[in-house]
Amino acid sequence: MKMRTRNLLAVLAITLLFTACASEKQLEEIIQQSNEEETTTLEESTQPDEPVVALPGLPDDVAGYTQWLKLNAEPIPPAPGGDPHNGTKNVHVNQTRDTIAPNGIQQFPYPDGSIVVKEASRPGKDYVGLIAIMRKKAGADPDHNDWQFIEYVRNAPDAEFSVIAEGRSCWGCHAGVKDIDYVFTELD
Repeated sequence: MKMRTRNLLAVLAITLLFTACASEKQLEEIIQQSNEEETTTLEESTQPDEPVVALPGLPDDVAGYTQWLKLNAEPIPPAPGGDPHNGTKNVHVNQTRDTIAPNGIQQFPYPDGSIVVKEASRPGKDYVGLIAIMRKKAGADPDHNDWQFIEYVRNAPDAEFSVIAEGRSCWGCHAGVKDIDYVFTELD
């Protein structure tokens, strides 16, 4: 809107300056040119951004997960003695801070449709080699608060992710944090 107002003011200024010494035809040409420039500017500003594509081998519903709300303020280091998601980790959720932490305090359970993505860079590696995904879908698994679990790995930065674990092998560990809706990482 600012651009449009600025263009209109410019047209008015030009019109005032040239009214005394420009013909009506010249004024029409100036106004037409200004309108064409505004249309071009508006078209350029409304062009969609490049589409977000999931990493190779991962489902489309997690494309762009790094732009979601990050639960941890700082990367989570590998746990002493190892952990199932060995590596330096970040955890993202497809919800807003206001949705999961109204008044600044995180609420449980997560809403239906939530997707939590944990990424890990393996020790000594400089790329994400593990992606663990939790999806909350009403009726999917009432015994585990309707979470579905799946974990992917890859061995090179340009390799495709493949499934390494899902279901029972995941929720067996996550049962230890049932009281915070099976998600280990709380919002910082």
